[in-house]
Amino acid sequence: MTKSAPHPPPMPGPSPVQDRHPDLARLVDTFYGRARDDALIGPVFASVVTDWPHHLRALTAFWAAQLRGRGTYRGQPIAAHRAMADRLSPEMFDRWLALWQATTAEVMSPADAAALQSRAVRIAVVLRAAIFDAGGPGE
Repeated sequence: MTKSAPHPPPMPGPSPVQDRHPDLARLVDTFYGRARDDALIGPVFASVVTDWPHHLRALTAFWAAQLRGRGTYRGQPIAAHRAMADRLSPEMFDRWLALWQATTAEVMSPADAAALQSRAVRIAVVLRAAIFDAGGPGE
């Protein structure tokens, strides 16, 4: 009797937050698919994210908390972005926002898209300040 090769572990399915917020899960999947393919910001994601299913679940939870005040996101986005400050530029935040605005407008209801776009602008301002202003890298 020959031994069969071990089977790869099953891919994790949607998380509870993805099940509760299928619209946000679709938005996050669509947006990060586009971001990964983008010539400017895609290489940063390729160099940093090693577990895309986990990352997409975490970001769905993040945006659920931002939009609906619910979610299980427990990350530290400022620290995460500061850790890769040497790979980031202000232009990358502009590109991220442009892709986000286009994708939210396409995937979400107008009211949710507007709320998500507004929140993203505020998040980008905070992250830019944390990375590029006083107290950021180089000080």
